[in-house]
Amino acid sequence: MPAIFRKLFLVSSLFVALYACNSSTNDAVSPTATITGLSCGSATFSATALSGTAYTATATLPYTGGNGAAYAAATAIASTGITGLNATLQAGTLANGSGSLTYSLSGTPSGSGTATFAISFGGQSCNLALTVSASTPSSNTANCTTATGVANIVCLAEAFKATLSASQLATAQLAYTRDNVVRWSNLPQALYQAKRLGIAFSSLSATQLAAAKALVQAATGSQAGEGYAEVQQLLLADDYLNANGGGSTYGSGNYYIALLGTPSLTDAWQLQFGGHHLAVAMTYKNGTVVGATPYFEAIEPASFVSNGTTIQAMGNEQAGMVAMLAGLSATQLTTAKLTTSLTDILMGPGKDGQFPTAKSGLAVSGLTTTQKALVLAAMKPWVQDVDNATAAELLKTYESELDQTYIAYSGTTALNSNGDYARIDGPSVWIEFSGQGGIVIRNVTHFHTIWRDRKRDYGANFTF
Repeated sequence: MPAIFRKLFLVSSLFVALYACNSSTNDAVSPTATITGLSCGSATFSATALSGTAYTATATLPYTGGNGAAYAAATAIASTGITGLNATLQAGTLANGSGSLTYSLSGTPSGSGTATFAISFGGQSCNLALTVSASTPSSNTANCTTATGVANIVCLAEAFKATLSASQLATAQLAYTRDNVVRWSNLPQALYQAKRLGIAFSSLSATQLAAAKALVQAATGSQAGEGYAEVQQLLLADDYLNANGGGSTYGSGNYYIALLGTPSLTDAWQLQFGGHHLAVAMTYKNGTVVGATPYFEAIEPASFVSNGTTIQAMGNEQAGMVAMLAGLSATQLTTAKLTTSLTDILMGPGKDGQFPTAKSGLAVSGLTTTQKALVLAAMKPWVQDVDNATAAELLKTYESELDQTYIAYSGTTALNSNGDYARIDGPSVWIEFSGQGGIVIRNVTHFHTIWRDRKRDYGANFTF
C-alpha cells in the first residue's frame, strides 16, 4: 500500500475510534437531578412518632421544577434536636415539574419535641421537621390503626376523649345543634365576640395535643401540600404573626377543637376545629361524611420563612385560580369580570345560606375541554383538604355539574393584590379567593378563601 494511503487509513481509523469512544461516553452519562424548589413545610408523614418507641415511616416531601432525571438512594441523614432517627432518600425519577420525594424514616426518638433533618437535594435545601410526641395518647389510639374511613375517625375521637379530664370533656364535647355548628370565625379568639366552642390547644398536655392532632390529621387528608400538611402550615403562620407584632392574640395555641354530638357510626355529629384563619367543619352521619363544608382558610403574610423553609400555604389555591383565568380569551375575561369590586369573600362566617340567587360571570358550559379542566383543577386545592375518599367523591360530583357552573373575578387576574378576587359558583360548589392588605404585617398580601357547598354545608342537617 502506498505511504499516502497508509496515512489516510491510520487517520481515518483514529477518527472512528475517537468518535466511538466519545459516543459511548455520552450515552452512559445521565442528566443530574435538579429541582427549583423544595418544601419541607408541606411534607407529610405516614405515621406519628412517639418518644422512646421504635419508629418506621415514610416522609413525602413536595418539590417544584423537576427536570425528569433519575436519582439514586442516598445515605442516611441523622436527626438533630430529637436524636435517634434517620431519614434516607428512596431512589426514583423526577417529574418534569412538580412532584414529591420519598424518605424512609427509622430509629427510636431520644425524647419528645422536634426531630430535624437537614435535607439537600437537586441544588435545594430545607429542614424537615418531625414532631415527636411524649407518649402514646391512649391505648385506644393504637387500636385505631386497624380501623378505616369514618370508623377510624370515630376511634380517634374516642381516643382523644379518653385523654381528657371530666371538666375538659365537658368543654370539648357539646350538643350538635344549629347554634353550635355556626360558631366559627376568621377572627382571633380574643377578638371574636361570640367565642369558639371546644378546648384550646394551649390548655392540652403533650399527650392530649398529640391525640387531638391525630384526629384532625385523619379528618383532613394526606394529599401532598393540602389537607393536614396545609393545616400545619396555617398554624405556623399564626405562630409567625405571634412573633412578628401580633402578640398573644395570635398563635397555634389559640386554636380550638370541639366534638359536637357524640362520635358515632350512626348518629349525626361534627368535628369542629379552627382559630384565626382556619375553620374546619366535618359532619358525619351513618358512618359517612355528609358534609365537609364550610371550610375557611386564609393566611397572612402570603409567604414567609419558618426554620429555613419558605411557607406558602395558599400557594396552590392561588396558582389554580390564576391558571384558570389565564386560560381564558380576552373576550371570555370581559364576560367573567364582575361589575362591582370585592375586597373580601361574600360567604364568610355568619353568611350561612346567603348564596346569591343569580349566577354571575362566565358560564363554564361554553368553555373548551381544556378550559373546563382548568376550572376543575382550580377546585382541587380546596376539595383535597378533606379525607381522600370524600375529596374524590365530591370532585366527581363537581365535575358532573361543570356545565351549570360559572366563574368570575374582579381586580386583576394575578390575584396577588388588595381587591383581587376570583370565584367558582356551581349547583353545589362555591369557592371564593380574595386578596387584601395585611392586618398585623402591613404592606404585605393577605388571602381569605372559603369553600362551601350549597347542598352539603353542615351536612345539610339544618335550615338557613
